[in-house]
Amino acid sequence: MSLYIQKYGGTSVGTLERIRAVAEHIAATYRQGHRLVVVVSAMGQQTDELLDMALALSPEPPQREVDMLLSVGERISMSLLAIALNEMKVPTVSFTGSQSGILTDDTHGNARIQKILGDRIRKALDSGKLVIVAGFQGMSEAGKEITTLGRGGSDLTAIALAHTLKADRCQIYKDVDGVCSADPRLVPSAQVMPSMSWDSLSHLTWYGSGVVHNRGVHLAKKYQIPLEIRSSFNLETPGTLVGGSKTVERAVVHAITHRKDLSWIRISDCQAGTISPVLSYLFTLGEHPLFVQQQHTEHGLTMDLVLSQKFKDKLAAFITKVCPGAKANERGHGLACITLVGDGFWQQPELLGRMLESLGQSPLLFDCKNAVANLLIPQEHLEQGLRSLHRDLIEAAVQ
Repeated sequence: MSLYIQKYGGTSVGTLERIRAVAEHIAATYRQGHRLVVVVSAMGQQTDELLDMALALSPEPPQREVDMLLSVGERISMSLLAIALNEMKVPTVSFTGSQSGILTDDTHGNARIQKILGDRIRKALDSGKLVIVAGFQGMSEAGKEITTLGRGGSDLTAIALAHTLKADRCQIYKDVDGVCSADPRLVPSAQVMPSMSWDSLSHLTWYGSGVVHNRGVHLAKKYQIPLEIRSSFNLETPGTLVGGSKTVERAVVHAITHRKDLSWIRISDCQAGTISPVLSYLFTLGEHPLFVQQQHTEHGLTMDLVLSQKFKDKLAAFITKVCPGAKANERGHGLACITLVGDGFWQQPELLGRMLESLGQSPLLFDCKNAVANLLIPQEHLEQGLRSLHRDLIEAAVQ
């Protein structure tokens, strides 16, 4: 019998009606003779609602207590889904992250998985049961504390379980039909991509796309785990298959993503070695800069970062602690970054010229690698820039 790992996002299980619909689909797969481990997110916007309650009581609640609070969301959805499946006469048992043996480091709010024991999962599967696992959470190996894996961490749970349990399939069910060539809310002509490489999806998720957790994609690439990104609302659609890369002999843009509400921060008069603690600190906040550059000037060492505006004040406060005398100044705010993901950009430099021509303005920063090009622009030009670049570099290429 094949072992399937299926993951369902928050909107997929957002109401009791949705939970029943998902349960029917899971039950049909189970009755086909497959063994199943199902990972679930919290219902709808429940994680945000729980966090809002914490912030209403304290502007900076202890992260340990926040993890304890937020882990409740997935426990609710896993229990309700298990109840629905048992009502359908499908023998089902639910486990929390700690009961599943998901052991992490002790970083509250953005923990890394160290290992997965999975003994109780295997025992339940061997007894013929379907297993539901609460995503997004684990337990610190050293301190036995409840930890969470960061936003979107249920994807990471599912992919890590697929590796540990040597699953035959890992299916990520979302509220979209698959991975699109751009955000369809801003680019109506965006299309679902039937297949793509781990590298391309990793780039898309790193630079803004929230379709799958970036650390989960990195894990899938590392262990060569094929992924199916599918819709839990349109079950007949094939979605996007993510796997190995395809060799190309020409420059190509596969998809476009973006981030907004960004700030460009310059840290001046900093010391050598400052970059490591700065990036480590931002990681604990769940933030990664889109652009990092360190350089020597006549005034000393400076570092430029482009990151979410909401972290700029925390970063400035951190800088004064680790590097007395350094100053963090905002060079720009209200910015957006458009990222084009593809391959062979450096093989055909004329493609870079077409990017800039299509954008219709000079970007504040233009950072290009062979498979990724970043264009930093004022946020008010984001939507027009996305549509123009998609039209000229993706739609035009398939006509």
